[in-house]
Amino acid sequence: MAKGRKKLAVWQGFLAGGLLTLGVYLAGLLLLTLLLVKGALSEGGSFPVVAALCILACLAGGLLTVRLTHWRAGGLLTAAAFLCVLLLAGLGFWEEVSWLGRGGVLLLCGLAGGLLAGIAGPKKRRRRK
Repeated sequence: MAKGRKKLAVWQGFLAGGLLTLGVYLAGLLLLTLLLVKGALSEGGSFPVVAALCILACLAGGLLTVRLTHWRAGGLLTAAAFLCVLLLAGLGFWEEVSWLGRGGVLLLCGLAGGLLAGIAGPKKRRRRK
């Protein structure tokens, strides 16, 4: 038997990273909603929290994708897929996206998180004989 982990297919790594990204983002939004309802956070302070949450979600999912697939561009691709889901949800509910307002900032924050995941991901190690 071979030692180590079983190697996953590339699509399985992207699926795991995408699901982690969505899970972190939705869990963070639930916590943010709780803080807003309880009055611990003002409505004006919610957007910076959402932007930071977008960065953290893309970073977490991107790091998982990079770790599972050993493909450094996987972090940015996972973030791009997550942002497409956010964009489709926004267009589905509001029928428009404010590109120059807060919508564009969230997209840039998500891409920054994916870029950070690609940079901070594990580096390839060379085996010595």
